[in-house]
Amino acid sequence: MKKLLTSCLMFILVLGLTGCGKEPIKAKTIDVKEMREIAELATVDCYFHNVAKSDKTLNKRFYEFWKDDRMRFWVEYDGVVKIGIDASQLVVNVEDNVVTIQLPPAVVLSATVNEDTLSKDSFYYDPNAKHPDENEQKEAFGSAQQEMIAAAEENDSVKESARDNAKALLENYVKQVGELLGVEYTIEWKYL
Repeated sequence: MKKLLTSCLMFILVLGLTGCGKEPIKAKTIDVKEMREIAELATVDCYFHNVAKSDKTLNKRFYEFWKDDRMRFWVEYDGVVKIGIDASQLVVNVEDNVVTIQLPPAVVLSATVNEDTLSKDSFYYDPNAKHPDENEQKEAFGSAQQEMIAAAEENDSVKESARDNAKALLENYVKQVGELLGVEYTIEWKYL
């Protein structure tokens, strides 16, 4: 009886131990969705110091002859322009061991103002001119932002750097998936 009980316990122990160990690695393939998420991370941040300004001649009505006909002010602030590729335009094709990646050009993705740099002291007004209202300040900010975005769009070296960052991250991703699968992928790049 002892031998039977010992044998049963050993059998149960052996069965229990065969289930221990690492879970088998699931086969991973090149996933375009993951590549798009990676491409979204590959950005270049450009920090800027900008000035929004306005110098207008106002149209006075005939009964406002005593009012000043100029409005002059400027606002200094800092911000960040984020440049990268539009990940939705990334095209990936896998055939055999060849991964073809069609990489879109880098563009300005966003431009944000650092709110901490805006204070009462950031605004400068001509004491001899009319002070702007809230809409006039928003208009000046809007035009300053557009000028800053246009300047970033014209900076080819920064856009090239952002595209190179995306390319390096995507290439690393393909190599890691290849190592996991035991496949050596060849990457072919196409540029829009």
